[in-house]
Amino acid sequence: MKYTFLFSLLFLGCLSVSAQRTNKLDSTGNVGIGTLTPTEKLEISSGGLSKIKLTHSSDVLGTVGALKFNMAGSDLGSLEVERYIASGRRSNMKFFVKGDSLAEAMRIIETGAIGIGETSPVARLHVNGKEKTIFSTFTQEGVAASDAALSIKSATGTSGVYIPALVGRTYYPGRSFGLYIIGEAEDVLTTPDIAMGAIILDGRNKNSSRLNTNNVLAVNSGGVNLMQVKANGSVGIGTTDPGPYKLAVEGTIGARRVKVTQATPWADFVFADDYKLPSLQEVESFINVNKHLPEIPSAAEVAKEGIDLAEINQKLLQKIEEQMLYIIEMNKKINSLTSEMKELKSKVAASSL
Repeated sequence: MKYTFLFSLLFLGCLSVSAQRTNKLDSTGNVGIGTLTPTEKLEISSGGLSKIKLTHSSDVLGTVGALKFNMAGSDLGSLEVERYIASGRRSNMKFFVKGDSLAEAMRIIETGAIGIGETSPVARLHVNGKEKTIFSTFTQEGVAASDAALSIKSATGTSGVYIPALVGRTYYPGRSFGLYIIGEAEDVLTTPDIAMGAIILDGRNKNSSRLNTNNVLAVNSGGVNLMQVKANGSVGIGTTDPGPYKLAVEGTIGARRVKVTQATPWADFVFADDYKLPSLQEVESFINVNKHLPEIPSAAEVAKEGIDLAEINQKLLQKIEEQMLYIIEMNKKINSLTSEMKELKSKVAASSL
């Protein structure tokens, strides 16, 4: 028995000596675990992983443990783990910082989703920003945030209203870049994807259905509308009301070539054998009364309704072809009169002999 007691004392003494060789509480109050030269209030060193474990002995819901940071009696921040679902002992990790008061700034829930300003994140990253603030900003090293940034915020400062806005400010002196959007896709176009593209803008209602009334797209500059794409596919440039037209332009259109494929009967019917060519007397009478050609819209009608390019070109060609028939008929009469004149001159010359 005496020898057993002495052996136990010797063993504990060896453990103490071993601990003194690897752990230390020095005169400055620094504690070293696995090191004899701690440089912080607590330094842990090991040949493998260095771990700190906080264990709550009760199997209950609520806070399991926390690391708190205090200065002169005031808590400035903390990291807290909370068991909030009994099944599987699922937990949240919460981060607190001090502003006007100590408040939760971020948490990671059991699914791995992160909430910033949000205690119940519904996405892998859920940011709940305050009104009239920028929710997130991406900047580049070496360029001031005030000069260039990609930001997400609300487009309005109206309280209780949220209009998501993506704002890209570029810093590239002397160049014209703003927000640059790139869509990379396979360079193919298959039948199922005939309406797709490398970049897709898809305006829809809140039920993910096609819009019927609202604009699909509006292009503005400084709040002034330049172009709109309506729900029915009509486009207005310089106008917010394209009316019945697929493309309405308030202004002048410049083009090198315009091709109209409208299925309007072309004017060659004028040369058909059964075409009834109005007499010049009928045309003259119509002009005297109406002050425009038959089947051609008047100036008042054009001012009110505009003109259809395909239709007006067909009508103009019809009048040109009618004029050609008049010219051909007149040429025949001229040739006949010329022949008669020659015959008459010959008779006169013969009689004078």
